[in-house]
Amino acid sequence: MDDSEDLPSSGSDRVIEREETYEHETYGLVEITGIWKGVHGVDTTHEANEKDVFIVRYSANEDGKEVDELTDTLDEFLESIEWN
Repeated sequence: MDDSEDLPSSGSDRVIEREETYEHETYGLVEITGIWKGVHGVDTTHEANEKDVFIVRYSANEDGKEVDELTDTLDEFLESIEWN
């Protein structure tokens, strides 16, 4: 019996929290504004066929102006932030 689809992502030992800030490699200091699970179908995405993917929504400032909220999969976000 193969339950590999139910396994957590490779970054599952790391914790991020809503309303916390993190240093993003592209956008600098970002704040988590939402985390959700269960994307079943969207118009366009990197991994449109996957379900139960965690999505991270975050905001950033660029040149002193707030950028529209951005989204990444949890794995993409974890790869883009600096861990102390």
